[in-house]
Amino acid sequence: MPAVATRDLASLIAEEAAMLPADKQSSVLDYVLFIKQQVRLEDETEEDGDAIWERLLSDPKKTARVAAWAEEAMKEGPSEPLDLSKL
Repeated sequence: MPAVATRDLASLIAEEAAMLPADKQSSVLDYVLFIKQQVRLEDETEEDGDAIWERLLSDPKKTARVAAWAEEAMKEGPSEPLDLSKL
């Protein structure tokens, strides 16, 4: 896609998003960032799986929500003892 068309499209997306409530604007931005990340991951086909995980897990933005979830889960405790035969 030519750069001019991309700018026109980006302007149109921004104009449409500006008419949405603030929480929906945030959702649009989150989706755009998600798509951007997916494209970047597709472009990194040369990077092996371990390197991708290392990069993702070393980013505090990406791990903060998982860490918060894990803390909450640990406070609640297990619902039943861990049964390794079920894994």
